[in-house]
This record gives sequence, structure tokens and C-alpha cells, in this order.
Amino acid sequence: MMKEMSFDGDYMVANITAYLIAQIHNFLWCKYWIFPVENKKNSIWKQILLFCSAFAVAYTAQFLFLILLVEGLDVNEYLAQFLGLFIYGGANFLANKKITFQ
Repeated sequence: MMKEMSFDGDYMVANITAYLIAQIHNFLWCKYWIFPVENKKNSIWKQILLFCSAFAVAYTAQFLFLILLVEGLDVNEYLAQFLGLFIYGGANFLANKKITFQ
């Protein structure tokens, strides 16, 4: 996204845009494939709210990590984006497994 989508190499805009687009896709995969639940304890709207909350927490952790790497430690922006995926993925998976789709 940084190179191809006319963001002029702005890693922050590319990061925010990519994660927001991915969240829509991610919710559908989580709801129907990763955490399919027969006993629907939470309504779809509650799941969406909890999913968005889990996203906010995981994304904030990832974004702060990204800024720390790029701005504080002078790590390459592409490498920092890649490493941030692990922070985001772990936090998001745990929050969704324990809270959203319990």
C-alpha cells in the first residue's frame, strides 16, 4: 500500500487503511470459520461491538509498536510493518477468542 496506492510512502496512512479494510474481512472469517459458535450467546451486534473493541486494543498496541520501531529505533518502515503484524495478530486473536466469540 505504501508504494502502490499513492500514499507517497506514508507508512502511517497505509497502515491505518490496510488494517481497516482487513477488519471487515477478518470479522467474517472469525465469525463463521475460526470461532464458529453453535450456542449464540452474543447477538451479531454485540459481537460486532466486541470485535471492534478487540480490534481497537490490538491495533493500538501494534500502532504504538510501529511508531516506536520507526521513529524511536530507526527500523525500516517495511520491516516495522511486518513485525507489527505479530503484535496485532496475537492480541487480536486472544481478545476475540476469550471475549468476542466465547
